Amino acid sequence: MGLILLLPVSSAAIADTNGAFTHASKTPGTETPISRTIELQTLAKRWRLDEEEYQRYLDLMRGPLGKWSPDLDPLLALGMFAESPQEEQRYAELYAQQEFDLTGRTLQFQQAYHAAFERLFPSAKMLDRRLLAPYFAHQQQKSAMKDAKRLAQKRFVDGDRLLLFVPTSCRECLPVISRLISLLSSTQQSGVDVYVRDAQDDGAVRAWANAHAIKTAWFNGGNLTLNRDEGLLQRLKSQSTVSTADAMPIFLKRNGRFFQLSRESLGI
Repeated sequence: MGLILLLPVSSAAIADTNGAFTHASKTPGTETPISRTIELQTLAKRWRLDEEEYQRYLDLMRGPLGKWSPDLDPLLALGMFAESPQEEQRYAELYAQQEFDLTGRTLQFQQAYHAAFERLFPSAKMLDRRLLAPYFAHQQQKSAMKDAKRLAQKRFVDGDRLLLFVPTSCRECLPVISRLISLLSSTQQSGVDVYVRDAQDDGAVRAWANAHAIKTAWFNGGNLTLNRDEGLLQRLKSQSTVSTADAMPIFLKRNGRFFQLSRESLGI
């Protein structure tokens, strides 16, 4: 009697009709058309799309769009490249619904978070407004300056000139000049006339302009002139209430008359 050896057979082995054993072509981890279809259906369902729409999204992301915006979601991508107004409207409505739902969930969780915080830490404050007082004061000041600037812009008319008297050395010269020019941006034949105090000659004025990085474009556009003071400020002081503490007095020249202006009234 012959000896029969029983050899272990792999679970991947399959018997054919002749009794011979063959191995299946599928190996663990290999993706099949069925599994791919299931994956596409699952992903599409998350975005309320069908399988064909989601496949088109994947095709779009393989092109230039994916290079420009690799994190773009399906609804935005399909909406941007909609093939008809009806498609565009459909994706826009889906996107709006998605954003609405997300906002609702965010607010709902935020309420739950606040309730949990108050329950767990009843004596603690989530925000100490005293620490933010400087921030709020700064924001209030910025808002007031913007309002003043808007009002100041409405005060100027065509032909107005703003006279600014500057010292030979100052850190705020350039930003102040820039803001004064912007105040006159909506007028014609207007500009800013800068007078350098204690400048002995034109060379000193040019040196001042170079030292303070005055923009050449302002001269070319007729928005700015540079001048020596030559006692003009003293004459204006004699007929006005210019503060001696103001290092850069500002005057409005209109129809040959001069009016003193404060920085606060100009929003600067």
